[in-house]
Amino acid sequence: MQDLIAQVAGKLGVDEVLAEKVIGIILSLVQNQGDQSKVAALFEKLPGAAELAAAHGGDGAKGGGLMGMLGGGMMGGPLAAVAKLQSAGLNMDQIKTVGTEVLGYAKQEAGEDLVRDVAGSIPGLGSYI
Repeated sequence: MQDLIAQVAGKLGVDEVLAEKVIGIILSLVQNQGDQSKVAALFEKLPGAAELAAAHGGDGAKGGGLMGMLGGGMMGGPLAAVAKLQSAGLNMDQIKTVGTEVLGYAKQEAGEDLVRDVAGSIPGLGSYI
């Protein structure tokens, strides 16, 4: 996970603390919104992913909170994650970059088929594949 954090920090021009936070937000989205059996298989291949998701997650879980009410919970998690990423100081281009980098890293470590299956189970994330 440290390699991914350094990679994202370099791409965004931010420190590693912020890079870790934004990666954790995305991983939390994946953990809370994705097909649970596939997410478990993915996180097994990404040591540290579950810990980052837990440390930086919340407010995007299965449609919880105000953002979760939008779209009947279907888009609540992704919208909440975008809001959290923006609150962390990222603009939309940076958010796309983080998404692309995290998914690229996951493909490299876990295989494209598994990542495609997980991303396809999350509204709005499949377009990054």
